[in-house]
Amino acid sequence: MSSWREEILYIFEKPLSPLYIVSDPDGLLNDEKVLTVFQEKNIAVVDIQDTISFRYIFETKYRTVLKNREVSLIVRTDKDNLNSIPYDLLRTGSKHNIGLSSIFPKLSYPVIKKLNITDIDALYTVYGQYQGSTSNNDTIDFLLKKVYKVHLNTIENTTDFMKFLLSYHYRGKHIPKDFVLYVIKEINQIEELTSIPVKQLVQSSRFFYSYLQAEWHDYINQLRKEQDVIKDPISSNFYYHAVHPFSDPDVRRLLNDLFLENKLQPIKGFNKEELPIWVRPGIVVDECADRVEKFNHFLEKLNEELNNTSTYKTWTSIAKLYGELSYLYHQIANELNEDMHQRFNDLSHTMNQNFEAWMFEKYATLYNIPYYPNPVMVDRIPHYLEGVQRDKLALIVLDGMNFTQWSQIKQSLFKHEFQVEESGVFAWVPTLTSVSRQAIFSGKMPMMFSDSIHTTNKEEKLWKTFWEDRGIPKQNVSYQRALGQGTFEINQIEALTNKNITVAGLVVDTVDALTHGAIQGHKGMAAELDVWLQNGYLLNLLNGLSEAGFSIFITSDHGNTECQGIGRISDGVLVQSKGERVRIYNDKTIRDERANEYSLLKWPNIGLPEGMNILLANEDKAFIPNGEQAVSHGSISLKEVIVPFVEVIPINKQ
Repeated sequence: MSSWREEILYIFEKPLSPLYIVSDPDGLLNDEKVLTVFQEKNIAVVDIQDTISFRYIFETKYRTVLKNREVSLIVRTDKDNLNSIPYDLLRTGSKHNIGLSSIFPKLSYPVIKKLNITDIDALYTVYGQYQGSTSNNDTIDFLLKKVYKVHLNTIENTTDFMKFLLSYHYRGKHIPKDFVLYVIKEINQIEELTSIPVKQLVQSSRFFYSYLQAEWHDYINQLRKEQDVIKDPISSNFYYHAVHPFSDPDVRRLLNDLFLENKLQPIKGFNKEELPIWVRPGIVVDECADRVEKFNHFLEKLNEELNNTSTYKTWTSIAKLYGELSYLYHQIANELNEDMHQRFNDLSHTMNQNFEAWMFEKYATLYNIPYYPNPVMVDRIPHYLEGVQRDKLALIVLDGMNFTQWSQIKQSLFKHEFQVEESGVFAWVPTLTSVSRQAIFSGKMPMMFSDSIHTTNKEEKLWKTFWEDRGIPKQNVSYQRALGQGTFEINQIEALTNKNITVAGLVVDTVDALTHGAIQGHKGMAAELDVWLQNGYLLNLLNGLSEAGFSIFITSDHGNTECQGIGRISDGVLVQSKGERVRIYNDKTIRDERANEYSLLKWPNIGLPEGMNILLANEDKAFIPNGEQAVSHGSISLKEVIVPFVEVIPINKQ
């Protein structure tokens, strides 16, 4: 067979059974491509996480359609047996066991079980080359070379090690902990690297980038002071500092991208005439020209990414890059020529068109994807936090923040000695606070809190119940909202005044407030957000939580986008909820009529309570008076759906 997926999917060839019971301890059925095939075959997948939730979902969504043969259903357990399956289903379903041990029998199962599911593709193509034993070390060595392209035998000195680190951290490739420890052990045997903090540099991208930033400053000082320069035989404009890894041409190229993408910050106070041309991305020469160069770099990279947008991971990468680009765009809009404005607008339009189409095709596959190594949907965030095993946890929800605002906030944090490890998560649709923020604090998909789907008043109870179910007493869990206004006062934060608190949930709604008052679009929001950041509320909150011993995570419930009014739709009591980018109807027929009448989007009922018939504004439209401008949320543009999920770490705690 050409892929491991074919080995699994043959079970589900026609004729289809109405009910499959599957033991899947390695999560193979939760692969994005497998789930897409199931979607095409009208096969639903439900995980057994707890019997009460499962029974509710089964009875409300699937019992009737199964009886009528409208759908086939896979009931999946991640246990290696079927003991957790309800007896009435076990008695009637077609039973199967799948797993990596049967696909890769020559490899160590405890090792391959820790692989990210996306790496199994690469393993399948090279598995026939394996000649080793089933030992852990033989398996790890093979996987490092063939799957992760880590060739430890090529690392002989500091420059080789720097090339490895630059490539490894820039790619952001997740490697299991056992693999990382194996890499560290092997590299520590290289004599030339004994004075370097190998373990921290390999384990932590934030530590690595902080290390690079400090090294860069020292290196530039050395170059400026250097008396005996070695001229490049090709061009007298270049010279090398011969005893540093940064002198290596391969290292230089990788460093340049880090400066252009804000992973490293250019430094000030140096005369470009004293330094070789190649270092200029890493020093502030001409701030205007530097920003335009960054702008063009992001445009080119995003256009490359948009050539292949089949997976959620690609869209998450695009969301992060676009956040950097759009924040930069608002900073330098007056410095750009007409062609640059047009290129930005064309890219934004193409991106949102493609993303809308992808959302209708693939969004329904996302909620089954595991939350390790990073959560994919916002409701999986508390499950992920439970697994990180920290003594004290704080989750700050910056309500309404998209990646553009996060890029601005991140730059402020960098100036105040914070580093970040960032990823992205998908909001629940419709991208409303009562839907998506409640999903964060409950750890559940929206259909599981149908009684409070239009309010946020139960968030505290849901948050405390989630942690209480996992063994943390509710008196050790705090929840606060409506934070962020005025002057920061430490005595107003329960997590900082009550020493018993070990899990804190905090809602800072400043960005959402700016969104709904934005009369000058994202550019005006950026100016107001800058004032708020300078006032220091967020910085003081982060410092307070850090000093109190909390590991700090920041996320958002949904983003926001600039939009333009197409006129209000008057439906009176037929509408449950009237947003600027979404309307929720009692009657599906009326919803469909309005969609056809105004060329709008009929959103399928994915993970939502029955009876919610969703009408979404497409492109940049909004249900406000014709021609009016606004910044809003509720629909499925990239800037509304994919939001940051970030761990924030003070540099002095790395």
